[in-house]
Amino acid sequence: MVLTGRNNNNKSYSGRAREFFGQEKVKYFIGGMVAAYAIKKIAETDTAHDLAVSATAGFLNFKDSVEETVENIKEDAEDIHTEAQQKQQIEVFGPEDFDDEDEEEDEE
Repeated sequence: MVLTGRNNNNKSYSGRAREFFGQEKVKYFIGGMVAAYAIKKIAETDTAHDLAVSATAGFLNFKDSVEETVENIKEDAEDIHTEAQQKQQIEVFGPEDFDDEDEEEDEE
């Protein structure tokens, strides 16, 4: 078998290469490789490093703020729950009995 630069379909190497690189999957792969290389080079710069540090610090501050807000909401919900329980006990036992229970708990 002698390689003459042509396959059984009588297409040249350049024709087969053009057909191969013309496929949509191959174009996406090559585009992804180029984008990855470009992103790698951009990420190696000092500006990108500083930007990443600033963004991370901002996200950490945001996370802390969200955690504080959630904690405040929990505390408010606990207060509401406690007040609702007290109101229910007043409705069930009456205000006189409820006041006596509070005094007994305070003495303990």
